[in-house]
Amino acid sequence: MDWIDLLYPPYTAMVLSYVVIGACMTPEGPIWSLTGLALLAYFLGVGVAAHCFDEVKGHPLGTNISDRILLAVGAISMALIGALALFGFLWLEYGWLPFYMPWLGLPESPRRGGIGLLAFAAVEAFFVFAYSLELFGGRFHNDFCFVFSWAFLPTLFGYYINALRLDLHAILLALAISMTAVIETRINHWVKRMSEDPRREYAPWIKEPQEAVQATVALTVLLAIALALWRALGPVGLI
Repeated sequence: MDWIDLLYPPYTAMVLSYVVIGACMTPEGPIWSLTGLALLAYFLGVGVAAHCFDEVKGHPLGTNISDRILLAVGAISMALIGALALFGFLWLEYGWLPFYMPWLGLPESPRRGGIGLLAFAAVEAFFVFAYSLELFGGRFHNDFCFVFSWAFLPTLFGYYINALRLDLHAILLALAISMTAVIETRINHWVKRMSEDPRREYAPWIKEPQEAVQATVALTVLLAIALALWRALGPVGLI
């Protein structure tokens, strides 16, 4: 149960949904094998590593997992992401594919875009450590960095890894969908302040804000599912 709590499923689902939304908004449509690898990278980076490192700082999720195990799992996850990034760079730039991985179903290498992939990987890796471990005096542990690294960049990366370019509408889309993360963080801060009130006079008012957070998570996930179905199946008539 601790490991499920550690993954913090609602927000992990939101981050993965941002990747799918970005991928589905490419004019050419998503390349599902690349999108799948991007989802794996973000699951390891945010769902596992970032939450492991964040839990080391005072165990805010309340798990009983030791700090040593949390750091080890986080480090292993980041090493796997590094391997994925290196593999992605070599495939994008040189068409290199290990002989034992033809099952990935990757298309022909475009022979470009690897530097952009490494740039995204480097920036996101920085935030995994700087935000979650509160490095540099906690300077990067704030709502802006949270929304930028776990909402804006995942959406933009989902687009980039499929289109290998950044278009104006992709940036505007990433900004727009990032507002769901802004809403989520603002309401969560509000709920936390009310729940910590020693007089408990705000306790009856906590349920509705919590439901608003749940609705924001559901909105993001359902939008990703709808776009993925549309891109995979096309318009599906019901009546």
